[in-house]
Amino acid sequence: MARAQGRVADICGRLLDAFTSAVPLHPESTKVRKRPSEKEIALATESGLKKFYEAARAEREQHRLGVIARARVAFILQQRLLAAGYPAPLVKQVLFAMLLSAFVGGRR
Repeated sequence: MARAQGRVADICGRLLDAFTSAVPLHPESTKVRKRPSEKEIALATESGLKKFYEAARAEREQHRLGVIARARVAFILQQRLLAAGYPAPLVKQVLFAMLLSAFVGGRR
């Protein structure tokens, strides 16, 4: 049981890193000292979320996560994202989308 919990914690750590690099709390513009536009933020976020969902799918397939392990990953990831300072509505929306796009179903 402890080995499974360690594996889930490792997966959550990798997914947290993938999410924080995909959707930074304070997005920076590619231009010097200019605040990014809404369009820039939206494009970067969409692209980053696609990468995050692919990382989640890869973790699920690589580690052959069952239903309980998937639920543990989602719950722990939710706690870590909230602790990192992401707003609760965003975390809820992203995790729900992750569950539907990457964690539901079997193999592709």
